[in-house]
Amino acid sequence: MSIFFVEKQNVENDIAYITDKEDINHIVKVLRKRKGDKINLCDGKYDYSARIVEISRDKIKLLIEGKTLNDRESIKNIFLFQCIIKNQKMDIVIQKATELGVKTIVPVVSKRVVIDISEKQGKKVERWRKIAQEAQKQCLRPVSPLIEMPIRICEIKEKYLDKLDILLIPYEKELRPSRWSLPSDYNNIGILIGPEGGFEEEEIEELKTFKNVQVISLGKRILRSETASIAALSILMHELEEM
Repeated sequence: MSIFFVEKQNVENDIAYITDKEDINHIVKVLRKRKGDKINLCDGKYDYSARIVEISRDKIKLLIEGKTLNDRESIKNIFLFQCIIKNQKMDIVIQKATELGVKTIVPVVSKRVVIDISEKQGKKVERWRKIAQEAQKQCLRPVSPLIEMPIRICEIKEKYLDKLDILLIPYEKELRPSRWSLPSDYNNIGILIGPEGGFEEEEIEELKTFKNVQVISLGKRILRSETASIAALSILMHELEEM
């Protein structure tokens, strides 16, 4: 099912307007929609069933025929701190984290990160935001996750730890079985995933000194970074009864 996103100010008195040029082109030239055809809309809070009443070069006017509350956003604020990995793998993490309901994605530079994006990080973040927006539309989320500018791993404490109830860190050297049950009043939950080469031991030891950090295990096998992200987020969403 295709769904198109509209600005809240473009919805009023049972009339909605689509003004995004890419969406207009997709509706008219790809889906071949015409006057009288139905499409689905979302303004970030409500889903609408609407019928096209007018098509022009710069907008599509629609009559709203049905309205329901969009409840596909997680009630928890999930932060993914993803150490930067190679291009296509990072793209996959951004896409799947969006589908799984992450609210904020923070690219992280740790000691073993092998990708240097210092000179082009603006373009990289713009690309990741575009990937997240496309994934958001595919999974029918009302809003796209926030993609932050990259930070160094040592900046997590200064910029984020006070905002989190807990920061979970999957670590291959943590062999004890992990308990994922979290207190119900934990609303801001972070997960930190290492790069291809894993974490330096001193990075983990430094983070373990903070009271709201918990190092966990994802099992006996060594997982790729992108696999660890998807696995950890899936387990967390299951524990939060989001899956």
